[in-house]
Amino acid sequence: MLTVFTPTYNRGEKLKRLYSSLLDQCNSDFEWLIVDDGSTDDTEAIVNTFFTSEFPIRYYRKENGGKHTAYNYALKVAKGDYFVCIDSDDWLSKEAISNILEVCTETNTNILMAYKSDVNGNLLSNNFPETVTKAGILELSNFYRCTGEFTLVFLTEFARKYPFPVFDGEKFVTESVIYDKMFENEKALLLSEVVTICEYQNDGLTNNLNEIMKKNPAGYCLYFMQRIDAEFSIKKRILAVGKYYCFSKLSKEKKCRYNGKYKMFVRLLVPFGWGVYIYYKMVRGF
Repeated sequence: MLTVFTPTYNRGEKLKRLYSSLLDQCNSDFEWLIVDDGSTDDTEAIVNTFFTSEFPIRYYRKENGGKHTAYNYALKVAKGDYFVCIDSDDWLSKEAISNILEVCTETNTNILMAYKSDVNGNLLSNNFPETVTKAGILELSNFYRCTGEFTLVFLTEFARKYPFPVFDGEKFVTESVIYDKMFENEKALLLSEVVTICEYQNDGLTNNLNEIMKKNPAGYCLYFMQRIDAEFSIKKRILAVGKYYCFSKLSKEKKCRYNGKYKMFVRLLVPFGWGVYIYYKMVRGF
């Protein structure tokens, strides 16, 4: 069985479209797990109107803490063998559940990676390389120039080993923080099918990145700290060091202290880190 997890915050009306796409699935061997991150709209009332005997719907409401805390909560209560996160403003292609379960059960993979498209059917990424069946996200980007957004499906027990870190006073941690850890010793099986259809909202991450980074410096400090080791190119590693220094000063989070394999490299770039910090403070208003 697959757990379709949907985190939501004041997106009650958007859930209706996702619900319709779930009703339209060819395979009903899934549960829909909705975690409401403290909505102030009528999300709960809307969910209560959803009724079907085809698949179970479970709704949980929690205090507002950010999508990453809803994700951690969902993993604790998920009943499916596999786990996929579908945002409240997205929906599934008709064959999504069927394709996911068929491939996952046949291969016993820990991670499955599939396509996302926009409402017009355009992929939100490059095509997977034809000669590659398994890869990591950074491997695809650096070696095959395959970039963009993908849907990731996890074996639930595997995903439970990689919860999001939670920082006091912060409500956002980028998904790359856990993905970088997952892909240290793992590769995803590549599925060349569209699973998720996306429509971006004006209040989403894409349009508010600068403000989100400003409000969540510890989460971004951790992200850039991990990228020092994870990046393949020297240029990207240098940029990661600079931003790590910057956000370590902005956050003063003691958990985010670099102790990886490039210690000397990081020390040599202290002046560059100060420059990045000054840029974020004076130009970007942090």
